[in-house]
Amino acid sequence: MKQKIIDILNENKIDVFGFTNIMDYNYLQQMFLNRVNLGYDNEFEEYNLEKRFKVNNIFPKCKSIIAIGMPYAEGYKKQNCRDKGILSVISFGEDYHKILNKKLKIVAEQINENFKHEYLICVDTSPLIDKEICKIAGLGYYGKNSLLINEYYGSFINLGYILTDLQIETENIIIENNQSCQDCNICINSCPNNAILIEGGLNTKKCISYLTQTKSYIPLNYRNNMKNQIYGCDICQVVCPKNKEILSKEPKHNYDNLIVDLNEMIFISKDEFANKFGLTAGSWRGKNIWKRNAIISIGNLKLNNMFDKIKNELNNPSEMIKIYAAWSLLQLDEKKASDILNNSIKYEKDIIAEEYKKLLEV
Repeated sequence: MKQKIIDILNENKIDVFGFTNIMDYNYLQQMFLNRVNLGYDNEFEEYNLEKRFKVNNIFPKCKSIIAIGMPYAEGYKKQNCRDKGILSVISFGEDYHKILNKKLKIVAEQINENFKHEYLICVDTSPLIDKEICKIAGLGYYGKNSLLINEYYGSFINLGYILTDLQIETENIIIENNQSCQDCNICINSCPNNAILIEGGLNTKKCISYLTQTKSYIPLNYRNNMKNQIYGCDICQVVCPKNKEILSKEPKHNYDNLIVDLNEMIFISKDEFANKFGLTAGSWRGKNIWKRNAIISIGNLKLNNMFDKIKNELNNPSEMIKIYAAWSLLQLDEKKASDILNNSIKYEKDIIAEEYKKLLEV
């Protein structure tokens, strides 16, 4: 049965895969509790640890897990744009969640033609710890930046897996964390907000990728380091020696559509956003978060010709947009912006007025 499943995976051009029958990841509990105590957790995580650690709470009949990795970013070169925004390479092309779901659905159904089984497909959609499952299945090891690093494709692999009630013979491969990172600290030294911990792991709330996605307030001292990122961040992956081979390959695609017109993003409608970016992996965060990030980018890039357009956003009904527009104006022209904010404070709600005061004090 296992060999037949391997044949099916190979027929579907999947060459990064593995199996595990470990259903309980409770051994990670203390690590997760430590992260919470240190404030390294975030709102995208499942807070019910029983759901995170016990596979059978998600799929009671599960006996085995078939994990796969799909490489991406071949030949990618980080875009350098003086007046544009940037999307992470994860947002290139069709949303990888949909691609992997389709691929895993085909695999699961082909398995079903040979061995009847019940299954559940997971692609970053379950509360389970995807990277740990894929690590135990032998797909790779954790780098110091907490990403899973595969022997052949580095960290540029999208992960997914099938929970199945089939009993698949497997050896649970335990690959030691950081086994190949050794004394390399390139990712740690390259992270703009020092989000990567020296002992390995991540303070997610400092991570640029997280900051481009969160709806939570972005601290003032983190905004400049976001530069012109609209969604995601590739810095720790681009500098990683383990990704040198995949990045040096002949590009399969033209990555120019990862460049975002900031002026367009300020004025884009909800429908226009859905039509242009709706198929990408980053679109789930919605137009307003992308617009907020565009406003931050305009301030960081010192696009002074955008001053009046950002000034108009002080009238935006969204408190979030107003807060970041005020910050961006101060980056563009501190004196003019200070006068505008000082004159506006008395007309604003308390939460906006307090933010303006804080910005002016800084």
